Amino acid sequence: MFLIIEWNTEILYYCCKGHMLKLKGTLMLASPEDVAAIQSMRLKSSEKSKMTRDHNGFRKLIIVLTKAGKLFALHSGSGRVVWSLLVNSLRKSEACENPTGLGVYQWQVPHHHAMDENPSVLIVGRCRPSSDAPGVLSFVDTYTGKELRSLDLVHSVAHIIPLPLTDSIERRLYLLIDFSRQAHVYPRTPEALDIFQREFSNIYWYSVDPDNGIIQGHALKCNCRGEIADEYCFDTRHTWSIMFPLESERIIKTMPKKLNEVVHTQAKVTAEQDVMYKYISKNLLFVATVAPKASGYIGSATPEESWLVVYLLDTVTGRILHRMSHHGSQGPVHAVMSENWVVYHYFNLRAHRYEMSVIEIYDQSRADNKDVWKLVLGKHNLSSPISLYSRPDVITKFQSYFFAHSVKAIAVTTTAKGITSKQLLIGTIGDQILALDKRLLDPRRSLNPTQAEREEGILPLTDSLPINPQSYVTHALRVEGLQGIVTVPAKLESTTLVFAYGVDLFFTQLAPSRTYDSLTEDFSYALLLITIIALVAAIFVTWVLSERKELMDKWR
Repeated sequence: MFLIIEWNTEILYYCCKGHMLKLKGTLMLASPEDVAAIQSMRLKSSEKSKMTRDHNGFRKLIIVLTKAGKLFALHSGSGRVVWSLLVNSLRKSEACENPTGLGVYQWQVPHHHAMDENPSVLIVGRCRPSSDAPGVLSFVDTYTGKELRSLDLVHSVAHIIPLPLTDSIERRLYLLIDFSRQAHVYPRTPEALDIFQREFSNIYWYSVDPDNGIIQGHALKCNCRGEIADEYCFDTRHTWSIMFPLESERIIKTMPKKLNEVVHTQAKVTAEQDVMYKYISKNLLFVATVAPKASGYIGSATPEESWLVVYLLDTVTGRILHRMSHHGSQGPVHAVMSENWVVYHYFNLRAHRYEMSVIEIYDQSRADNKDVWKLVLGKHNLSSPISLYSRPDVITKFQSYFFAHSVKAIAVTTTAKGITSKQLLIGTIGDQILALDKRLLDPRRSLNPTQAEREEGILPLTDSLPINPQSYVTHALRVEGLQGIVTVPAKLESTTLVFAYGVDLFFTQLAPSRTYDSLTEDFSYALLLITIIALVAAIFVTWVLSERKELMDKWR
């Protein structure tokens, strides 16, 4: 009994002390020691630093693999290292002389069927930097940092293809392509093999050989034929090839679409009440080529000797859906693709300035579905089967703008349902991240937009993209040696999580359309409660006075 009273007294003391410190801070009377104490109390009581999931999906573990083969788990709220592990399979040994990590992938993410299992990740590596070196796999528990097991592969790993398939315990299926173009299925279980064979005829992928200027499409053929039978190994076949003439074009950039991207609506209604259907295909590939003389640093060739050509390809059929030439331009090219559009950044030698261009692609085969009565009566082709082998009827819209900065990386915000407006996240040469509204890169912008177009949100056309100093996500900070930007959706539709990596690491939350589906952290619930109580009291007092006045009027 004494201990309980003493504990409650201590809690009451610290609560009173905390309220006094907050009051002094509000009245600008806090000393530097008080300010430090307030910050310490806020950090301890912050919801961000807890090691549990939150209903908004903000608290996460960020799994990072370094070149040295060390795996880190960082807490997204405070940035602290939760655990670290030197992966055994990426350590130097007699069998593996110079191990190199290739990437980290989700392996098991329990949701419904394996709730007693912890999430785990797959680390893929090679014993040497060359693509014909034997591969190594490691499986790590993301909660504890314990290496569950490791595998020394007998085959090499040239490509890693995550498949949109999971088994009964929610392990994701992967296809590892070796140097000899043979495909290997993982996990190597009968159940995974059975799931894979059901989708056997629907699996396609591509490979890029920039040195020889070749892009090839591949599909599965049959089980591998060798001395030792392996039911998890499959031979492959070429489905198409595109060869760029090396004397005129060199491949410098390819960019696929995100496989897990969510698109909220497949149509865009214009100001003229016209409907434009987006060409949404997960098999789109952006390819950029330059003249051989312009493949070096900026200024290595004259404007007459330089050109940049961009392509939009279908990776299942190899069909070129769109081609655009930029004469007098060269790389480096940075690009990002989302929904039915692609934005890319390059250098214009004629104007001596950087440019950003946008291409939007629309499906004309659905143009007959604009009649409302056809939609009501069901006389439309929205539900008819679509084959990638049929020639698509597409149109594109294009626009270019000058941009003031050199770029290191480009990404786009992603949300849970795809409803929130998009923002481009541009990693500048100054190692900062700039958030740019996608509406600024709308190809339908004109010099004098009509009132209806303004209501739609189309901005007046300018030759350059404006940069607002307040749009820097990193504010006054720098992400030293910035290499890439990764975005993942939170559970709240308004919010996306952003992680930038390089020599430094940076994490933040972004709300491109503001937090329209949640209250801010500093929202005063006490003031709301007081306001409600005051309104209820006012209503009660007004009702009493009204009743009294009505009674007095009756007595008269």
